[in-house]
Amino acid sequence: MSQDQPPRRSSHVEMPVAYAAVGASKDPDVVKYPPEGTTPYEEELRLGSGQDRFLIASSLLMTWGAQRGSGVRVTDIVRGTGSEYVGPSFTGDGAPEAAGDVEEQFGPDGEPYIVAGTTAVLHAEGQEPRSVLVVYTVDEERRVGFAWGTGDEAGAVGEQLFVIEHRADDTVWAVARGFVAAPKNGLLGLRGRADVRTALDAVKRGIAALAPGAQPAPDLGPSAGEGAVAVEAAAEPAAAPEPATEPAAEPATEPAATAAAAPEPAAAPEPEPAAAHEPEPAAEPAREAAPAGDEPADTTTGPTHQRRPSKRA
Repeated sequence: MSQDQPPRRSSHVEMPVAYAAVGASKDPDVVKYPPEGTTPYEEELRLGSGQDRFLIASSLLMTWGAQRGSGVRVTDIVRGTGSEYVGPSFTGDGAPEAAGDVEEQFGPDGEPYIVAGTTAVLHAEGQEPRSVLVVYTVDEERRVGFAWGTGDEAGAVGEQLFVIEHRADDTVWAVARGFVAAPKNGLLGLRGRADVRTALDAVKRGIAALAPGAQPAPDLGPSAGEGAVAVEAAAEPAAAPEPATEPAAEPATEPAATAAAAPEPAAAPEPEPAAAHEPEPAAEPAREAAPAGDEPADTTTGPTHQRRPSKRA
């Protein structure tokens, strides 16, 4: 019997992943009928409603927003060509659809959308870095997303699909679906179950990060540290009121100047002793007593006093 390997299709591409059922997460029935030895899951979260919310959430998801928003660093991104593996696509009656051309899309900041074949390394707090491969993407009128497969056995292995859905009732949902298993080279029992729980918790944080106004998970060390720095930075502007008090002090000196100027008008009342001139008429009665003397003080009254002696004669 020949020892040669069986021939492969010309379209075959080696998939550097640590599990066998590549692309299985695309089928909703994977939750009911998962690959043997795996734990299936499906999580969803309502993000809002309307076309705008759908577009915003889709753009965020397709530029690693679910990972970065949950405190996971994404490094060593090697962009694929979009043709390594796109997964099977079917029409409503179950007939397979022909693969279409991959349209290049970009997020608001110019970052290109994730495409099939892209590889990256994920760094979560307290865990070993994990290498992943994007095995397929979803680009439909009302559904956008991607799925990755684990490329190592540093933790739970399996496949995860993240998708944004704009449903018939106009609501927008973030959906995560897939399957995970303990690594083959890991310890069975407690360690294996812990790895699976860690992977499922990461999925929940990922879709929560796509919600409007979502913040990084509070239980992540680096995220909490960054938040503390942000709070301290916010406290610095509070020192800005100090310069505000300086201009406030300037007007305070102006009233002091006016207060100093106020005494000057207060000195003006000193001329009011002009009222002291009023006592001068009081001196006039003193002149009336003058007739008792020999010489009159007022020349105008003199002739009157001169007529009186003539009467005595």
